[in-house]
Amino acid sequence: MHRARLGAIESVLTVTKRETMTFLSRYWHSLRGARAQDAVEDKALAAAVSPDPVFIETQSGPSTGRFVVMRQALLNRDMAVVGYEFARVRDPANAEREIDRDAELLRYVCGKDARNLVGDRIAFASIGHGILFDPTVDELARTKTMPLLHAAPWDGGDARQIDRILALKQAGVTVGFAGAGAVLKNTALAQAIDAVFFSITDLPPPDLLRFSRQLSKQHPLLKLGIRGLETQEEFDACCRMGFVFFHGPFIRRREEWNRIPVDPSVLRICDLLARMRRGAELIEIAEEIKRDPIISYRILRVANSAAVGATRNITSIRDATLIINREPLYRWLVLMLYATESASRGHHALAENALTRGRLMELLAESDSAESRRQVLFLTGMFSLLDVILKVPMDSLLLQMTLPQELKDALIKRSGPCAGPLQLAEACEQWDEPVVMKLCADMNIDIDTLNGALTAAGAWARESVQGL
Repeated sequence: MHRARLGAIESVLTVTKRETMTFLSRYWHSLRGARAQDAVEDKALAAAVSPDPVFIETQSGPSTGRFVVMRQALLNRDMAVVGYEFARVRDPANAEREIDRDAELLRYVCGKDARNLVGDRIAFASIGHGILFDPTVDELARTKTMPLLHAAPWDGGDARQIDRILALKQAGVTVGFAGAGAVLKNTALAQAIDAVFFSITDLPPPDLLRFSRQLSKQHPLLKLGIRGLETQEEFDACCRMGFVFFHGPFIRRREEWNRIPVDPSVLRICDLLARMRRGAELIEIAEEIKRDPIISYRILRVANSAAVGATRNITSIRDATLIINREPLYRWLVLMLYATESASRGHHALAENALTRGRLMELLAESDSAESRRQVLFLTGMFSLLDVILKVPMDSLLLQMTLPQELKDALIKRSGPCAGPLQLAEACEQWDEPVVMKLCADMNIDIDTLNGALTAAGAWARESVQGL
């Protein structure tokens, strides 16, 4: 029933989504000085002359109905998303099933949904060391999928396992380790793998610095990752230590920001969104857009871009809004919130995170939900990180905006009809499977539906922020 519900929602939104993503992607590329048509033609040419460089299709379809596929974004030193780590909560009580479940996870990561989500980024699959010799791992050749082995039971001294890693590397499968203990003990292992992750909670700073320097000096090609970052200061320190992959909730961290006024451009965009939600005609929206020269300039660029397909030069704001149309215009205005001059460092990653939340909440809405209900869910997810991006307290931010009351209740009081879906989206980011399972049961959502919605929402968000 839920799979049908998700399919019905997707079928209704597919055309609008495709048109929206096409003109958004081309528009943002045009802002960066790239010709949209050239970008489209180059992409089409690359697809015609080369196989899919990211993933391959597996012959047997994955079945993930028994566990939630958790996903975390991995950032680089510029705080941009460079990959995703896929994982599942491990079940020590069913150790005999671990290899089968890891194989299911790998097939999922290589499947169509995850491929659409990852795009040209790297997929890290967190799996147990026992699956190293399983044929499923060989299927990762020539993909951008790196298995990250958990090797707690192994001290790194098994030459057979090292030989297997080297053989996989020669076949095009790079292997990483989710823990640094075995790598530090064995030089041959460190030379065989491509990446290793430390946990900031396991080592005091002096040891972390010493071990990272040791590996960087002895194995300069080995990429170092760090997990569990809680603060910006920890991120900055690990950058100086030579780490290249960063993982943790630090980018979403809230602090005691000053109650400074909100950027006027943000307030203008929010007012436009509120008017559109109340059903204002596009002619009225055009009159309001004319009051802001920056928004006017940008909307005229969109209207005259190849993506929209205008047959004449558009110089009227009214004509521009009518050509773009209501739903694409609404989504474009939401995206503009994350491209204001007041946006903080790392806003690309935060924007993608917020878009994923909003899209997930929208997709999981009841099939008979009104468009206004889905729109409020989408906005709730989107606005849930706007305070972090703008460095303004949420209560102060919302006081200066005209927004639906149920959105404000969810963000400030954690109550109302939008609170549960928001909590579910946040729990998925935190790898909190017990909370995810409980909320899914409360909202009558099965796990396959959730996993499908998670990857669909992530793929949509990734496409939306391209060129931002």
